[in-house]
Amino acid sequence: MMKLTKLLPIAAILFATQTLANPYIGASYLYSDYQVKSDSLDLSDTNSGYNLYAGYAFNSLLSIEGGYADFVDTHKNFEHVYSNAWLASAKVSLPITIFDLYGRVGVGHFQNNVKDTNDLYYGVGAGVKIGPARVALEYTQYEAKVVENSYALSAEFHF
Repeated sequence: MMKLTKLLPIAAILFATQTLANPYIGASYLYSDYQVKSDSLDLSDTNSGYNLYAGYAFNSLLSIEGGYADFVDTHKNFEHVYSNAWLASAKVSLPITIFDLYGRVGVGHFQNNVKDTNDLYYGVGAGVKIGPARVALEYTQYEAKVVENSYALSAEFHF
């Protein structure tokens, strides 16, 4: 009987975590700063792109996400400049009524003009939940070779 009373609080926490868990999908408009430096090319500018992602919220505090981002695809000074990435991250949120503040850290496989790399990225943002939908603004810093940072306006739908 003693073992059962010790397991009940743990079971209740696990059950509560699972009842709050939900998958979601989203899309973002990205506005990114980029810089291309190679032997034959040195330019920096801004460009818009998009991000498509799917996530899973374990509870109101912790989520994981994976997706694809197309940061830059333009022609500049007679050169084709591009950068895209497959991304995976963990997100920690602080819910405040229907609003939330969050931070994320992740790793991405970046493909670009200079060199394909696996690099870290991290960001902060704020969102508002409206029923099953959520809208967020985020700033993200990348350790990648071409894209330096981005501002994102995201919309997501929770199931």
